[in-house]
Amino acid sequence: MKINNNIQALNAYRNLNQNQFNTSKNLEKLSSGLRINRASDDAAGLAISEKMRSQIRGLKMAERNAMDGISLMQTSEGAMQEVHTMLQRMRELAVQAANDTNTEYDREQIQKEIDQLKLEVDSISEKTEFNTRKLLNGFSAVLTTFKMDENDINIMDYPRVTDANIKSGDYTLAVGDVTFDQVLTQPAAGIDSKDDIKFAQTGDAVNDGGRKMGEYTILVRDVTDGYARVEVLDPDGLSIGVKSVEIGEDDGDDVEIGGLLIDTRKIDRPGTVKVKIEAKAEFTLKNSEGDAISAPKTLQSNNGLFRYDGIEYQFSNTMTEGELDFTITNNALSFQIGPNTNQNVMIDIPRMDIVTLGIENVNVLTNDNANNAIFALDQAINKLSEARSKLGAVQNRLEHTINNLQVTHENLTASESRIRDADMALEMTEFTRNNILNQSATAMLAQANQLPQGVLQLLQ
Repeated sequence: MKINNNIQALNAYRNLNQNQFNTSKNLEKLSSGLRINRASDDAAGLAISEKMRSQIRGLKMAERNAMDGISLMQTSEGAMQEVHTMLQRMRELAVQAANDTNTEYDREQIQKEIDQLKLEVDSISEKTEFNTRKLLNGFSAVLTTFKMDENDINIMDYPRVTDANIKSGDYTLAVGDVTFDQVLTQPAAGIDSKDDIKFAQTGDAVNDGGRKMGEYTILVRDVTDGYARVEVLDPDGLSIGVKSVEIGEDDGDDVEIGGLLIDTRKIDRPGTVKVKIEAKAEFTLKNSEGDAISAPKTLQSNNGLFRYDGIEYQFSNTMTEGELDFTITNNALSFQIGPNTNQNVMIDIPRMDIVTLGIENVNVLTNDNANNAIFALDQAINKLSEARSKLGAVQNRLEHTINNLQVTHENLTASESRIRDADMALEMTEFTRNNILNQSATAMLAQANQLPQGVLQLLQ
């Protein structure tokens, strides 16, 4: 028997201390609801769950960003809708003014409303805002420019960027192996070969900068006594030339009408001929250092339009081989729709004033002007429809993005919960067990402390 060292009491104390520590842990988890309250609880689990928490919070904010992006685009599209309404009204007035039942005075009154509507189109373009950001004044557009004296390839208009992810900078477009070809989509009037109609490349045919590529219509009428009246309509349906020509002759040359060379010798009856004339060429896009951004590609035009690496190029029949230096200024809006770097979607909103829409000179003061106005307003309506369609497509995309973010957020939260959150039922069971052990250990410590009392019996 010993009294200096009570080993049984030390053992009971050690177990009591351990049980109290475990009980403290149980209470901490039960009160916080977390399995991991500090790194020592689960070092690896803490690191994993903190990374998941970053993703979860990023996903939630990305969802809000996407919703805000939709709101911005809806604001833009709502303004465009009103511009659309005004363009339709202007076109209606132009159709009215094209009728010669109207006097000069009548057309002047119609023009007054058109002028006011044009002013309001410009006003909407300048004043439409979202969170003080102007939307339709071109500040959010992707712009391209080039010097006209560097237009070696005879491009008709500025390159049009369709991929808003393209970076700002200087670019070079190299065009090679240009060939023209035609397809006779509707033979008639004795013209049965694609070689019977082609572009005229010299002389009066190109004195206005060239003709559009696309589907041309040749109307053959009044076929009598070896002659026929031939009219050519361009791809827009506009008449670009009418001639009375000799037909059925074995000798002679092709006749140029509206920029087309037509073998009129084969005409033997009235009819409507349709021919689609397009070009094929090899395109290479280079950066400012002269390096090719992507591999050269041979492309076929569609109505003179070539689409290559997110940029559209419009050519006429004067298209030639060569290079074009141009500059892209990308002011497109970036919507952060993911939790990580560069998980965004770019959207450009073009300027929507009367100059961009091509209606700044629209007037209906004469019959001819009114008819020209109808055509110009049709083109403007098409431009606006295209811009609205693009916005609508991106809105639909963002709605799917939001759904995906919500599902990802839900599943990632469940995964983080399995790592970080406490199982309350399990912790309560452990707490009850440790609480009982605490009481038992306390009782045993009291008993162990009584053991040295037996030494007193030896002293009696």
